[in-house]
Amino acid sequence: MSLFGAIKQALRRRRLSKLTPQEIFSDYARTNKWGDDASLSGKGSNLEATTKLRQILPELLRELGATSMLDLPCGDFFWMSHVDLNDIDYIGGDIVPDLIATNQVMHSSSRRRFEVIDLIAGPIPAADVIFVRDCLVHLSNTHVEVALRNIAKSGGKWLLTTTFPNTAFNEDIVTGQWRAIDLTLAPFSLPMPERLVAEGQAFSKGQGEGKMLGLWSIDILKERLS
Repeated sequence: MSLFGAIKQALRRRRLSKLTPQEIFSDYARTNKWGDDASLSGKGSNLEATTKLRQILPELLRELGATSMLDLPCGDFFWMSHVDLNDIDYIGGDIVPDLIATNQVMHSSSRRRFEVIDLIAGPIPAADVIFVRDCLVHLSNTHVEVALRNIAKSGGKWLLTTTFPNTAFNEDIVTGQWRAIDLTLAPFSLPMPERLVAEGQAFSKGQGEGKMLGLWSIDILKERLS
């Protein structure tokens, strides 16, 4: 990294460290920080990047016998609105109030609702599957630990979340930045997931190399984090 790049990075870290997670992600949504034409949630949340995932997810929910799902963060609900969730009681949670207000008006139904839920502050409502995609990668290691503890306390059954199994070590960041993480490595040290799902094509925008969804029993999280 050049000297200019290092200075720019240090200034960004300093700025982010002075903001709350809600302030950070509200600003990202308001300014379309990730610059995708279709979704305020970024290039990993457009239809191209989720082509395979939109097919896999309903099949996995059926296989797990799930009747309820918490999608946290749900973002602008763009790609998820194209997923067959007819048999699922769906809760979309996000830290950004404006996104939740819009989603509630545009997408709520008898089996679908949206709530402001803070993964870091908690509490987290129970669901058969708690789906946390493209979120922990933006949180500091400390905030990841707190988020995992909140999920463990939720009373849910399964955690399905982004992980990068080929990551050499878990770099720490300031919440609001990004880095790949492997949840089986320190400081998180979860056991190997019960399943790894290749959720998208590596060549698609927003799909990093080696990106997977890991499936963990929330009972296992309780044991690890107790």
